[in-house]
Amino acid sequence: MNRIVVDASITLSWCFPEEQTAASMGVLDRLQSGEQALVPAFWAVEVLNSLLVGERRGRIMPELTTAFLGALTILNPAFDYATLAQVAGPIQIICRDHRLTPYDALYVELAQRSGCPLATLDQAQRQAATALGVRCL
Repeated sequence: MNRIVVDASITLSWCFPEEQTAASMGVLDRLQSGEQALVPAFWAVEVLNSLLVGERRGRIMPELTTAFLGALTILNPAFDYATLAQVAGPIQIICRDHRLTPYDALYVELAQRSGCPLATLDQAQRQAATALGVRCL
């Protein structure tokens, strides 16, 4: 099965029409056609946090948050759990070398380790991934 490392920026664009791009909708099409999202273990919480912030700012209603999270379960993402050795090793190095947060670096490291392409709208993540030879969608 083909997998795509999907970050929160791509995921959230599916919920907020003003953030949708041809690339982000193309990733969703691929996932709905049978490819699988590969995500870090914290991805669901990161997505929920952003949705709740959207509620507080009046961008979405709680019912949309619930419906969107339900729709994500249909995609059946595969969750990856980074080990302490990965955090202390390559993830830490990516953070320092590319000035990324640990969360963003983990997406890049997961794509690098798994050999799967990275789907992100985050420019810094994209630049780090490209510098490390990771294919980006």
